[in-house]
Amino acid sequence: MELGSESGTVAFKTDMRQLDKGLISLTAMVNRANHGTVYFGVDSTGYVSGLQVDAPLFDKIRYAVRKNILPRLTVDVVEHVSTDGKSYVSVSAAGFETPYSYDGRYYVRNSVNDDMATPETISRLVLARRFDAMKETEAYSQDLTFETFGALMVSHGRRPRRDRGYYNTIGLLTREGDFNLNAYLLADRNSVRLQVTEYYGTTKEAFSKITDYGGKCLFTAMREVYDRVKMRNQRTVNTDQGVRAGTALFDAECLKEAWFNACLHNSWRTGIPPMLSIFDDRFEIESVGTIPFGLPQEDFFGGRSMPVNESLYNLASSLGFNEHVGRGVPLVTDRYGRNTVRIKSGTVTVTIPFAFEPAWVADREWTAEYGMPVSPQEEEVLDYLLFYTDAKLADISENTGLNLSSVKRIIVKLKSKGLLENTGTNRNSIWQVSSSYRRD
Repeated sequence: MELGSESGTVAFKTDMRQLDKGLISLTAMVNRANHGTVYFGVDSTGYVSGLQVDAPLFDKIRYAVRKNILPRLTVDVVEHVSTDGKSYVSVSAAGFETPYSYDGRYYVRNSVNDDMATPETISRLVLARRFDAMKETEAYSQDLTFETFGALMVSHGRRPRRDRGYYNTIGLLTREGDFNLNAYLLADRNSVRLQVTEYYGTTKEAFSKITDYGGKCLFTAMREVYDRVKMRNQRTVNTDQGVRAGTALFDAECLKEAWFNACLHNSWRTGIPPMLSIFDDRFEIESVGTIPFGLPQEDFFGGRSMPVNESLYNLASSLGFNEHVGRGVPLVTDRYGRNTVRIKSGTVTVTIPFAFEPAWVADREWTAEYGMPVSPQEEEVLDYLLFYTDAKLADISENTGLNLSSVKRIIVKLKSKGLLENTGTNRNSIWQVSSSYRRD
């Protein structure tokens, strides 16, 4: 009788003298594919040669597994009998807490070979565990409430309940029934800080400010960051050849996909949240993690989806945060090029470049050279008052072509900018234009 051929998840060993090699193959397969089976009493061609099976043999296998494989791996040991009456044994396992070691060493299945894992491979296995680590990581606090998350679910037609059975169904509890890391991230209060960091220039040398959006339900904080940053979008207008066309500063949809994906695929067990940085020429979104182990880079850039935090990802999908599975990376690379996604040193960085110089950069540069920036209408008012310091509001309106309500509004703005003061009584007011306002 023949069992076929060896593969990435199947290995054959002739007898129990190859027990160590067989269990090395098992850990290598689990590290690669999260499951595997080793047959003892079967030669390398798949032919059942048979072996003597008794109770001590089962004990020997289980003891070797307990002694040598870490983290603990539960195995299923089964005796089989071939059609010609020969006994053989299968040892099967499924595990998701990769990487697993055998006798202190790590192996990864490569076709039908068991290769020693390099330090880089081990790091990738740790950062890109295929199992849902979020579900089995106990929350830092068990005193959690979910009013905000519950309201989000109701707004999407769900009917959340406040009981452990429901929390378990949606992935908020560990196997032991405690709140897990998913629950902590989605709770009304937590210590997770989503931050937007701003810099002057195109490097991190000149720091401007940090805005904190954390301490609340992750989904709410994600949306707040995106909504606030999206407001920075601007549009230039080109009327060449009589056609009115506009160019946006950045693609808002690319920004949304990149930011939401960073939050949902971040390696949250490190305790490091994703960050959005604003430079003069781009956004940068950085998260902790890497391409899932076993997922070719071409498949990653092609849009193949392999969620690292599957239960969190599924909850986000049900609430409309990622409507198109696998869409994010191709959307960004098709729009901005493949080099905008950088994967290195356990981090993923996505760059969203600006199409032109943002107004806030131009304003800052103008302010540095000339003082507080002003609009064309404000310039008209200031230019007039430089020469007619005793002008009335009606005079300003008549000579600038601005209506009276606009003049009043502009006067208030100029005062708030420190560019204009007036002294004296209402009837005999004297205007003083700040010396920081200079005209070429």
